[in-house]
Amino acid sequence: MSSTLLKGIRVLDLSRMLSGPYCSMFLADHGAEVIKIEGGSGDTSRNNGPYRADDPGHDWAGYFVSLNRGKKSIRLDLKSPEGKTAFRRLAATADVVLENFRPGVMDRLDLSYESLAEVNPRLVYAAIRGFGDPRTGASPYADWPSYDVVAQAMGGLMAMTGPDAETPTKVGPGIGDIFAGMMMSFGILAALREAEATGKGRFVDVAMYDAMISMCERMVYLHDMTGQVPGPEGNGHPLLAPFGVFPAADGQVALGIVDDSFWQKLTRIMNWPDLGADLRLSNRAGRSA
Repeated sequence: MSSTLLKGIRVLDLSRMLSGPYCSMFLADHGAEVIKIEGGSGDTSRNNGPYRADDPGHDWAGYFVSLNRGKKSIRLDLKSPEGKTAFRRLAATADVVLENFRPGVMDRLDLSYESLAEVNPRLVYAAIRGFGDPRTGASPYADWPSYDVVAQAMGGLMAMTGPDAETPTKVGPGIGDIFAGMMMSFGILAALREAEATGKGRFVDVAMYDAMISMCERMVYLHDMTGQVPGPEGNGHPLLAPFGVFPAADGQVALGIVDDSFWQKLTRIMNWPDLGADLRLSNRAGRSA
């Protein structure tokens, strides 16, 4: 459901594929004016499909359409003097610039955050990278490209997902992109609040790699507290039981038993009074063991 909470906020969206467009989609859904700027043959996702039968020219890929609702659209060649000039004029009127190029691309185009901020000090410049931006910390992987599967693999998520250590498993939705985009939408809003109070914007970057580590929060504190490197969990949980997906007579059943009272209710439903009376299973630690 759309809202007008961000009405009056102008966002220049140079991003492509999933992470950046997902971020700006949130902003557009809440009333921001998002101007999607494409060059060359346009956003790569225009070629990803799927396409409807009544779209023989393949102009409207489902991948692209699903992410770019509610946005305005223009085409600029940022490598040309005319395109740079037009973009600078727009940036002078914008609250946010969003991009997900590799580090240095906008600098080489002479459209860096620093140069744009000279004209528009309130500008929030948002950059989604695979492995961060040198402005906020060096990374040996800074120049590597990254897509969802790379972020999931290197960020540790695939090491926790799947039945065993020999079968790392990618999560179905592209959360390596999606979660980075969600984190960036929050970062943009926080920076906009600061700009309202101080009159000064800032450079904000989110690394897809960092976003995945943040999403794997249990992996971090389990290692911190136990010294162990968490491994694949299959459909279970390392701390709670029963908590996961279990075979049943007519398929599979998902159970999330946390409170001890829920355990008692489950044993009654399953007509297993012996389990309900077993003191070894009366609390979370006992059931997990």
